[in-house]
Amino acid sequence: MKCKICEIGCDISEHSSGKCGTYVSDGINIVQEADIGYMGFYPISIETVPMLHFYSNGKFLQVFSTGCNFECPGCVARLLASNRSLGWPTLSPSQVVSKALQEKCIGVVSTLNEPAANYYIFKKLATLAKENDLLVGCSTNCYFTDNAIQELGNILDFVNVGIKGYSNTSYRDCGAFSSAPVFRNIAKLLDMGVHVETSVVYSRGKEDDVLQVAQTISEISPEIPVQLMRFIPFGDAPLELEPSIGEAENLCKALREHVSHVYLFNSPGTELLNTYCPQCGDLLAEREFHGPMGSKLLKPLINYTCNCGYSIPATGTTARESFSEAGFMGGYRISRAFGMIHAVLTCMGILDERKMLEVWREISDGDTLMKIHHLIQQPYFYLDFIHLIAEKAGTQEQGEQLSSFIKERMEIVHDLATKNLGHKAYYCMGSPLFALNAGRMENNLVTFAGGQSINKLLQKEGKPGVNVQPEFINDNNPKTIFISGFLSRPLNEFYDLCQQYGIQADAVMEQRIYEIPPSWDFGSPRWILGLLYIAEKMYPGKLGIDIKKEATEFYKRFYDMEYEDASPNRSFHRPSSHGWPRKITGCTHA
Repeated sequence: MKCKICEIGCDISEHSSGKCGTYVSDGINIVQEADIGYMGFYPISIETVPMLHFYSNGKFLQVFSTGCNFECPGCVARLLASNRSLGWPTLSPSQVVSKALQEKCIGVVSTLNEPAANYYIFKKLATLAKENDLLVGCSTNCYFTDNAIQELGNILDFVNVGIKGYSNTSYRDCGAFSSAPVFRNIAKLLDMGVHVETSVVYSRGKEDDVLQVAQTISEISPEIPVQLMRFIPFGDAPLELEPSIGEAENLCKALREHVSHVYLFNSPGTELLNTYCPQCGDLLAEREFHGPMGSKLLKPLINYTCNCGYSIPATGTTARESFSEAGFMGGYRISRAFGMIHAVLTCMGILDERKMLEVWREISDGDTLMKIHHLIQQPYFYLDFIHLIAEKAGTQEQGEQLSSFIKERMEIVHDLATKNLGHKAYYCMGSPLFALNAGRMENNLVTFAGGQSINKLLQKEGKPGVNVQPEFINDNNPKTIFISGFLSRPLNEFYDLCQQYGIQADAVMEQRIYEIPPSWDFGSPRWILGLLYIAEKMYPGKLGIDIKKEATEFYKRFYDMEYEDASPNRSFHRPSSHGWPRKITGCTHA
């Protein structure tokens, strides 16, 4: 029996469940497996989805389930989206609607996993939501059949379509056939009155393909917002595929020759999250980076008409008060929380995905995630985080080995810090004007190493940081500047921006700006290597430790690979290496 939900058209029988893994045949029809429901629900701001021209500042209930019809390289939510629920407690559509009303949300939105994998329960959710005057939307790869998109178009208010590229090769890499159904469905949804925004993945070397996407969208409507998602290499994807923020900003300028509104994501500090009038260039709405694939509205769209008379293609009213998600809640930050837990489990030798998901189930409630959010911000508290995960996984001995390795090196840095205090440092992410929040782990590593983080002077907070003015850096004059290992910018671009912004701190003039190696300062136990790196850069020659030797020992003990063989990427849980893992130790198979 052929599935008619998406264009892949799986054959489903009593012995198979299709690519999504969520459908079965009852002998007459294809039906959703009985235990499929919504596994997570978090109130969010609509800009976190991200949606930028739809009910700005609006509070929505984000939900996600399991299953996906694509297998995309570098997916940020692969384990959460592609694995079955393993008997987790779930919410029914009616419970989701009740939760949305209880939280005083104006709508519900499905993200993280593909709604094509939960087509029947998503239709129920949408129908119930509409009956309760709630708005309904989703993030989707939009690979639906004609019949399915017709049904969805009648119940959807908004959609963010994730476009993999224009070429058919981009879709074959994800296990589909071609890009044609996606552009057909975008046009169909727009004709049916659904508010459509698009997200386009940009990998280095794919500039022409992205330009072709914009040209094709412009033929449907040049008013459809295009969100350029700078590719961040997770999993086995090499770092070389990640375009620099500067390269992405240049591509955005080229895209604006085809479509009116282009935005750049995964790029802290960029001004291309803002809405500008395409006719006169005036700033109409101001935003800043707000975590993976999210943004935060700073200066909202009060009305949708520019002073020059241009009308912005936006839907709905702007909420007067913005909603801020706490801790890991909201958007794709939940996948980053999983990545951090995954990182500790990997270092303890637990490589089986089912076991990882079982541990995740034990700690995925809101209270525990908030506790973890606080634990991972302080070096000594991070050891408690390791012990918590080890206890849940039943691997206390391996947890003690990992925490002992970290603690021994912390003590070396602590001894150095007592003799060298007060070195001024500044910690940013991506741009010299995007400062990491005062309470984050990165700034606490500077403090632990005896430095004085000027970030601690900032009163404003955001996720994971905030925009600052050049005067803040110049007036506080840091001796050293560190660029985050999670999202960085090449040093040549960084120095050019410092010159452009008039930043003349000692760190700039003396060329003491350093990129932290990926995942060496946050999200992974590798932060202990970042601490050693920070101490060495602030106090050259005084640490008395060979950092490369320390990295070699860490990678050998906890990843079973040589440091020289590791290929840097942005994954928290492990660096990439051909053929890794070569052996599995301490792994529990279900």
